[in-house]
Amino acid sequence: MIRVIFRLLLVTAMALVWTTAVAGADSRYHRWQNKKSFVIGAMYYDLAYGPVWWKPVPKNFRGDPVIDVLKQAGLNLLDEVSMSSGGHTWYPGLRTVRRQKLPFLTLAGPWEPFEHFQTRVNWFAEDSNFFGVQLADEPQKPANQTIHRRQQVWIEKTHPRLLTLICESLTNTPAWQAEWTAIKSDAIIFQWYPYGTSDGRSPTITRPVLACLERAARHCESHGLGFFVARGIRSRPKSESTLRLNTFAALAAGCRGFVDFTWGASSPESGYVWYKDKTYQGPSHRFQLLARINREVAHLGRCLLKLRAVRTYHVDLRTHLTWAGPNYGFDEPDKLRTGKLVAVEGSPIERAPRLMVGFFRDPADQEYFMVVNKRESRSVDVDHDQLAQPVTLRFRDDVTAVERLNRETGKVERLPLKDGAVEFILPGGTGDLLKVSNGRPFAGIK
Repeated sequence: MIRVIFRLLLVTAMALVWTTAVAGADSRYHRWQNKKSFVIGAMYYDLAYGPVWWKPVPKNFRGDPVIDVLKQAGLNLLDEVSMSSGGHTWYPGLRTVRRQKLPFLTLAGPWEPFEHFQTRVNWFAEDSNFFGVQLADEPQKPANQTIHRRQQVWIEKTHPRLLTLICESLTNTPAWQAEWTAIKSDAIIFQWYPYGTSDGRSPTITRPVLACLERAARHCESHGLGFFVARGIRSRPKSESTLRLNTFAALAAGCRGFVDFTWGASSPESGYVWYKDKTYQGPSHRFQLLARINREVAHLGRCLLKLRAVRTYHVDLRTHLTWAGPNYGFDEPDKLRTGKLVAVEGSPIERAPRLMVGFFRDPADQEYFMVVNKRESRSVDVDHDQLAQPVTLRFRDDVTAVERLNRETGKVERLPLKDGAVEFILPGGTGDLLKVSNGRPFAGIK
């Protein structure tokens, strides 16, 4: 019986994958994303770090996001999530980014009367850098979902260029599926905070959490939704490998952007920057690491936005069901891949190398694949070099070379094969994007 159920799930998933291009080709999200960069954003909450909204702004106030630092972090969008709190027009985040013409989102809420919501959206509706409205954060109450659905319909009719989003925990799959069904937003921001999930006691990111990631990706792909992830940078300090795996596993699954929670924290160990007594203190201890990861994401994102995500496969696992859905082994015979990439191997001394591969297709039906090193450590003191993993890719006989989009430079590199294989090293938690060399360019790369 279990085998029958699993095969039914498999057939259904295959149907969803192959109908994605039709289902989402003309969605509101795809029209919105056209000619925009890969989103690398952060949430800004002024009530946590700025003045209390009903009091006058002090003359020496330094709670605004520092725009030069924000750009140094590699961010290209600010999600001002204070909108549901004060109801005022003076928002430090918006004041700063509007002055510097940086794209922004605002947060709504289940406001009544409905005119309050309309007023707040209309405040910024004529600003071309106003990209959209995050309707809600974890809208699990049915009554609120009804209000958010009304907001969604009004925005589609009155301000059709604006994107609408909801935010929910990646691992709470029943909640985000029910919320989207009720609200029909254009995109979902999935909160993926490693070790802040239902599997938080595990020393590594677990199989069910990766299954949740695959499930969320395919849900968004099949419905033409924007698939965004809020990475876990604000809570307790994360190691470099965990922050990288948090990023590159999401990219391999088809993530279209990051909207991190949050820009600032009250400790120098978390966030992009930190505040004390509601005053900006400077970059956090993790700032340079986050900025470096974001630069790599920006380089890869130019291509990834042009691709259709197909499915992720795990080299160290056989296909199996988890409480969150299936994880697929690399040997899964689902015929979704071209078969040019024959095998993925790690270190010869490892029985089961911790690698995953995300497969993609571009508009010309070229196949791409992102190989990710799943090795990571919770400890911030671990030697990151110890988590690096040798990778060997073996190809069909008719393949003579592969190309890799260098995540650090954004340039395409040609990698000749030796004895039908190519070898390289992947740092812990990191992924590389490649395709078979066939004379055609990387999508999105001039």
